[in-house]
Amino acid sequence: MFGIRLMFLLAVMGGVIAFIADKLGSKIGKKRLTIFGLRPHKTSVLLTVLSGVLISLFSVGILAVSSESARTALFGMEKLQKELTRLNAEKVTAEAEYTKAMESLKQKNEAIADLDRKIKEVNAAKTEAERHLESANTSLSEVRGQYQATQGALITARNEVESLTAAKDKLNEEIGELKTETEELQKGLAVMRGGQMLYRSGEVVFAGILQGGLAAEENEKQMKWLLESANGAAINRVGLKPDSKAELVWAPRDEYDKIVELLQKAKGNVLVRVRCLANTVLGQPVLCGMEVLPNKLVFKNGTKIHQKVLDMDDKNVTPDQAFMLFLKEVNQKSVKEGVLPDPMTGKVGNMNAITMVETVNRMQKMGGRILLKAFADGDITTAGPVQLRLDLEKTSAKP
Repeated sequence: MFGIRLMFLLAVMGGVIAFIADKLGSKIGKKRLTIFGLRPHKTSVLLTVLSGVLISLFSVGILAVSSESARTALFGMEKLQKELTRLNAEKVTAEAEYTKAMESLKQKNEAIADLDRKIKEVNAAKTEAERHLESANTSLSEVRGQYQATQGALITARNEVESLTAAKDKLNEEIGELKTETEELQKGLAVMRGGQMLYRSGEVVFAGILQGGLAAEENEKQMKWLLESANGAAINRVGLKPDSKAELVWAPRDEYDKIVELLQKAKGNVLVRVRCLANTVLGQPVLCGMEVLPNKLVFKNGTKIHQKVLDMDDKNVTPDQAFMLFLKEVNQKSVKEGVLPDPMTGKVGNMNAITMVETVNRMQKMGGRILLKAFADGDITTAGPVQLRLDLEKTSAKP
């Protein structure tokens, strides 16, 4: 639309200029005007040429004013050509760089593909390594288990070696003690041949319950009572009068002081046993040592210590034998629970012979299967003795 208006404007402008030039030429021709001393005819031609020039100039001017492209084409063509030449050069350079970049991209793509392949190989190697690691860990766990088992066995073996070494040392010590005892027995035998045996080595002369935690003066009184009681027991064994002033029992002073110190630290009652240190014949002093043991309550009064089914119809065992076996089991259980036995006999108490006979007679009269129960007749402590209350009843249970 803009081009049509421009063409119309140029046509009108050219017509106007031509019309003006024609009028000027006619007027100059009629009046025979001259310019620059030219002839009228030449002047008319000159005006016609000038009008053509004006038409061209005005046309170019209007084009230049009305269109940026026309101005560029008229006045900036050389600059455009230089710019075009530069752009073409840059295009060539850019195409070369593009070609180079594409070549580099191709190489990088190949490198990336090679890296992807290597990554896949590494991942595969990693998976295989993880599998081997898992297998190695499993093997390591098994080896550790075996190692721990071996360590346990080694520790057990070491403990056994230590135990055997200790047992060996103890045996050597016992051998030495036995040698010493043999020598003493040989000496004692020589003495025994000429005198009556009063106490055997290890035999309890007297046992008493002392109270711990008292003042030093009270402890001295208790120890004096203990030794006087032990001496009274020895006097009674010899057959002297109870008011005899004889001092038969002797005890080391350091052991005496040690017991006094233990009494001061002890809490509650303790059992102190005065035991003969060597075989002693009549006429010799009784050399004694002392041992301190906690006197704990083992059986409360009425506690059932043992029970057993006895078959009176069993021809292989007599009632007396069955009853004595029952008492032996009571003795063993009492010792196991903490009652101290007599070092010489291993017994924890004595039963009246009349009670034993009466019990056996009752068992024989009842006949068949009998449930025999033994109860504590009073509180029984570590010191003993074990006093029993027996109970008999018929039963259908098997022995």
